[in-house]
Amino acid sequence: RPRGPGMVAMLAAGYLAPAVVGLGAALLLADGRGLALLWLLVALLVALLVWVRNVYGVVVLVVAGAGVVAVTWWAPPLAQSVLALLVAWLLLLAAPRPLLELWGRGARGRRGSDPDQLARLTRLPSLVWVLLMLLANLAGLVVGVATLAPDLLQR
Repeated sequence: RPRGPGMVAMLAAGYLAPAVVGLGAALLLADGRGLALLWLLVALLVALLVWVRNVYGVVVLVVAGAGVVAVTWWAPPLAQSVLALLVAWLLLLAAPRPLLELWGRGARGRRGSDPDQLARLTRLPSLVWVLLMLLANLAGLVVGVATLAPDLLQR
């Protein structure tokens, strides 16, 4: 349906997913499950193949998945841990960027964007949606940092 909570969730999911997945990755790493994180990443890449509609996207997903599989099978544990940490940090640090870009564009630059569509569905201004999702991403980043590098927050 073009309206309702399902549509709201779908429009917000793309902006919230990197922070949520990054936080999940940080929690798995804190529990010593870096290898499980890499295999979950492979499963996620395979699942993404369903939604990709161009050859370049398919090639990128297959190459990335093959690379992660190769690391899990043949690389030493230290390399596996480094890759798992890189994935977690990349997701956590990159999550706020699209929202910061939308915020910087102003109201005209957000026309047609997902927050603009959310504004039409919910009657909350698009800037409010941008700020709410940005706060959620920043909260995920803070919790992720507290999980992966707690000493950074204690100084």
